[in-house]
Amino acid sequence: MNDFGGKKFGWQIIKSATLDLDVGLAMAGGSFPRAGITSDILALQDTPADWKEEWRFYFGDMGWFSSILEHAGFLADVMDEPDYARATMTIRQMTLKTAGKNLSQMVSAAGLDLLTGSTPEETLIQNFVAYRKFGFESIHLVHPKDKLFENRLVKELQLCLSILQGGEYHDAFWHWLDRFYYGVYQPWLETRKPYLASQEQKVISITGAARGEGRPVNLSWLPDVNPALRYPEIKSAIESGQLRVKFWLEPFGMADSFTLLPGNIYLSFAEPGQIYENFMSYTQTLAGQVQALADPTRLIILRLIRVLSMTNTDMAAYLGLSRPTVSIHARVLREAGLINSWEEGRITRHEINSEAVRKLFSELVTFLDLPPEKRE
Repeated sequence: MNDFGGKKFGWQIIKSATLDLDVGLAMAGGSFPRAGITSDILALQDTPADWKEEWRFYFGDMGWFSSILEHAGFLADVMDEPDYARATMTIRQMTLKTAGKNLSQMVSAAGLDLLTGSTPEETLIQNFVAYRKFGFESIHLVHPKDKLFENRLVKELQLCLSILQGGEYHDAFWHWLDRFYYGVYQPWLETRKPYLASQEQKVISITGAARGEGRPVNLSWLPDVNPALRYPEIKSAIESGQLRVKFWLEPFGMADSFTLLPGNIYLSFAEPGQIYENFMSYTQTLAGQVQALADPTRLIILRLIRVLSMTNTDMAAYLGLSRPTVSIHARVLREAGLINSWEEGRITRHEINSEAVRKLFSELVTFLDLPPEKRE
């Protein structure tokens, strides 16, 4: 069971079926922009249409990298289990009562007061949120003061509890997940074995072992984007023995992912590779489209042509601008893919590309990884 208290100098390399699958499901379901995914990972999105429909049913508006299986693995104490069958069987057999008992022990071990809700589900959720927040607070890492972080956790936990033994979606969810794992994920994972082996050997060669007890871990080899270097509070907590490091050996090549728990931190450690470069390139494209909207004249142009196509002359007369000025604004919008233009003799007509505009706003929500709206 996860514990807290005392010095935790040390590290270990872990493989986690639950952490891996959360990422795999997010990529397969479309929570990660397709344009940012590398060709060797793109195969995860080759899932049947009915499977994707079920993904939308379970995850709904959770467009972020939701941590359903991470939470379930934490409650069942199998986050460090690499085998899919063993990890998921433990979770499948866990009831709400067992999960609540396990969590109560961890909350008490952390020195926190147990909270009591109106239902067992509410009690577990309240204590889980408090425990996760304590992970940040215990190392003085700035934590969101509003309800967005909490709302995100609550929404994830509601689905998590529904797939436990006796939960509403228990049988259907695990059948659906087995389809993904054995039909898509496991065959894909076989192709990533050489990469995983090289990453594991990299850590062993640098740290000197797959596991270290009672001594600080060397962090200097990590890429600059890694949270252990990016957040001074995390770095200090590791170096002072407040956090034990679990180097998460994952198959995706993620450079900046982490899970913070009281006393433990799970760190991905890959160098920023093609997935990072693709993501940055995608970001630049997205920023270009947003910049195209960042002008009141261009916004008015989009409004003008939302129903009927218009010419530069039409728009210039309405806006009180010269035709060359309108032409420049139209070119910016066209190059951003937000309008369509065509020649009719000696004039140019424009119409809004409504599908591209909607897609832009949808991708912004996905890119920003927004939590649900604040609950009252």
